[in-house]
Amino acid sequence: MTLKEKKSKRKADAIKYLVDSGEYSPAYGLMEAERLNDEGKLLDIDYEPLAEYLEELINQPTEQVVEPVEEATETSENDESEVE
Repeated sequence: MTLKEKKSKRKADAIKYLVDSGEYSPAYGLMEAERLNDEGKLLDIDYEPLAEYLEELINQPTEQVVEPVEEATETSENDESEVE
């Protein structure tokens, strides 16, 4: 394996790690992979599997958790009798 191939693999692994750890969004990771590939720093052999992985993440439907909003209750002045 040449030095250029090792560097390319390291870059691909780093992008994947940053996406998996939440440091990068999948879309940003894909943009970085595209940029590095365009600049010749990420070889096609490393770029293609990474790009496919990131595209899958981007295209996955996300579940949105909707939490119920608690309504504030008004307390009357009569409720303060317990404080005494």
